Amino acid sequence: MDERHSTSAAARALRDAKDALGAAMVQDYKAGKDEEEIVRQVTFVLSETEGRALLHSSRLTHDAVSALTPWMESDGPIFVFPHGTRAATISAQWEDENEETRRRSLNGLDEALRVAGIGCRDPQTKRPMAEEDLVSDEPSVLELFFLDAPDLVESVPV
Repeated sequence: MDERHSTSAAARALRDAKDALGAAMVQDYKAGKDEEEIVRQVTFVLSETEGRALLHSSRLTHDAVSALTPWMESDGPIFVFPHGTRAATISAQWEDENEETRRRSLNGLDEALRVAGIGCRDPQTKRPMAEEDLVSDEPSVLELFFLDAPDLVESVPV
């Protein structure tokens, strides 16, 4: 079977196209274009609800990556995971660092997110979380949200 015509290849292409569309929508939003106009421009391929969800989730992911870049570069411990039209999540990956080194590695992360207007919380309980919650050996995934509109982007399923 020709890989270019398989379902999985088409699904990957659709995901990539949605990622590109979301990035373009964020670029327009950052350039000052009205949210309603941006959503209207995509209604020939997405419903208004899907277009709005893609814009908001893409903004959240973009802003989080921008704020967290210092913790993501080279051997940084932080990873941002986009989830389509749902809230992005973050996680820390540790090797053999001790707790004090981990704390130093994450120093300032909470403030960087706050400045970007983003908070993090437990995806299941919605309890606010902080950089401290990423220090443990136990893998933890924190859901991101806009501080001024906590329910604007739909949560990830748990």
